[in-house]
Amino acid sequence: MAAPGQPQVFRETRSNEFVRAMSKAVDGNVKNKIGSKMSPGTSVVFMLNSLTGLSLLTMPYGFTQSGVVLGGLIVIGCMAISFMTATMTIEALSISNALIYEETEDDFIKSKGDDFREGLHQEFKAATPTNKGTKEPLLRGDTLSAFKEENRIVNARSEFKIRERVELGATGELVLHSGSRAKVTATLIYIMILSFTYGTASALVVTVNQSLSHTVLSVIELLGYDGPDAQLTYMVCVVITFCITLPLCFANLQNTKKFTMVIMCFRFLAIAVLLVIAIWRSIERVRIEGSSAVLANVPLWKPEGFCAVFGNAVFLCGIHHYLPSMLSPLEPQEKAPGVIIVAFSFCYILLMAICATAMTAFNAETHAVCSNEPGGSFCKIQPLYNLNFAPVSAGGGAVALFLLAYPAMAIASIPVAAITTRNTMGKWLNIKPPDPEAPYTASNIAAHACGGRAVFHSSIDHAECAGSDSVCGRLRWTFGLFPLPTDSVDQMPASFEPGRSQLEKCGSTAEVALRKHLW
Repeated sequence: MAAPGQPQVFRETRSNEFVRAMSKAVDGNVKNKIGSKMSPGTSVVFMLNSLTGLSLLTMPYGFTQSGVVLGGLIVIGCMAISFMTATMTIEALSISNALIYEETEDDFIKSKGDDFREGLHQEFKAATPTNKGTKEPLLRGDTLSAFKEENRIVNARSEFKIRERVELGATGELVLHSGSRAKVTATLIYIMILSFTYGTASALVVTVNQSLSHTVLSVIELLGYDGPDAQLTYMVCVVITFCITLPLCFANLQNTKKFTMVIMCFRFLAIAVLLVIAIWRSIERVRIEGSSAVLANVPLWKPEGFCAVFGNAVFLCGIHHYLPSMLSPLEPQEKAPGVIIVAFSFCYILLMAICATAMTAFNAETHAVCSNEPGGSFCKIQPLYNLNFAPVSAGGGAVALFLLAYPAMAIASIPVAAITTRNTMGKWLNIKPPDPEAPYTASNIAAHACGGRAVFHSSIDHAECAGSDSVCGRLRWTFGLFPLPTDSVDQMPASFEPGRSQLEKCGSTAEVALRKHLW
């Protein structure tokens, strides 16, 4: 329907037959098809998959530096800004699809023939008194402009419908489509997005495989067997991760739903265990020491620790480059802002619960480093919060091992980063995107072979890296953020680290990977 007060001149804008035919023509002109649809609930899960990563483990330490009140305000402020910019990203995605719609609209009107265009012109002349009695050309520019403007108002839902997954780089190209300076700017956008997503994918692969190899070695030793070589175990984990994630990367985000759901179940189980243990320890402390003594050790406002939380909050909320993949399949599309609000709200509640219970459970501990043995002494809040649970003896150390393996659950984010990188690179290089239902095309296989080999090869090279201290120093100098200590791999229990000597020779590569993942 037209907006109130807007006159309707052209019958075709109110014709269901014309609107359906036009919509079908636009659908046929879409290059990067979205594929199957996703419900709002599924979209929330995918968004939480990106929000509940390592930032949940680093935030408690940040809160010890900034205080609970200041830290909570910083996080909610960053989330508010992120929500506003995310809605702008959604609007840009809709506008990009509207530009595609209007390109098709011109061709569709021409394909209707002279009689159709003459009818448009006569309707416009009849509704424009100043033009009566004058001889006008058949395809006057203002006639077509008036028709398109009315169609945009009357059928806005159809014109601004998200039919094509337009990545951020392609959005810039659609808007900046003319002029040498505009093309250079669009190219820079592509390079920036590709650099970030490729770096994210590489860091995720390293982080996942480091954590996975540690877990495998620890399980073997927990069972009483001698563990294999740590380097070999890491290589095997890289190969297994590659085989698991590669088929998921070929398809679109919707096809990874089952895999993501399974990983999210484990992730939420780990978060629940973290909370239960921290709450239990908090209750025990209140019972023994009294609530006043416990709360006295909880910092509330420490401005000098602003950067400790702010750096993590920026990384936590910076998921805009994933929004086209997460929200394009959403149905109904007008629920997109609500999906973001629900995901951010749920993440904020989880984060505050984890940080608050961490403060009451561990902040008054006297040990700087947790015990090396299950059942040993606990310690102050560590830069990676799951390290605080190494002494947990439940299940003979199995619960502690499960919590220490939390970073490996980032495997669910690898396909998201890979799909975003692939779509952006394909658009930039003008490679025709595959059909979502038939993704195994020659160009798609070649793109994944090159990109996947580079990402996973970097993870293998990372196992023999050197100079981690210089990397950490540059990060500290550049960002002014709290660094992860180079010895936090050494803080893991000896029974969970049979490959300690090999890891030390690699310069604490897990920490280098985590730093890259965090920043």
